[in-house]
Amino acid sequence: MLRPIVVMLALVAGLWVAPPLPSAFARDAEIARKALIEGRIRPLSEIIKLLEPQLPGSTILEVEIDVEDNGQIIYEFDIIDSSGRLKEVEVDAATGKVLKIEDDD
Repeated sequence: MLRPIVVMLALVAGLWVAPPLPSAFARDAEIARKALIEGRIRPLSEIIKLLEPQLPGSTILEVEIDVEDNGQIIYEFDIIDSSGRLKEVEVDAATGKVLKIEDDD
């Protein structure tokens, strides 16, 4: 089971209360918030449920959201896998498909 420790997507949950952010992050956050409201991306809670069977025994350290140049919205997870290795997992926010898992040294 994935055990979230820190989730950095308060804005997606509608809890956005933070100091001003760098413009690129703020832009991505606003695009993602609008996409979530419109139903074009899946909520983080759904994505985590989809990941659990694929990453058993992993712990989520951090989650970010990123809007690619082509408009695709990606959830980026930093996790510790069951063997203790730090990994970065990229997931398509619309489909829940894992796009990439790589070591994050």
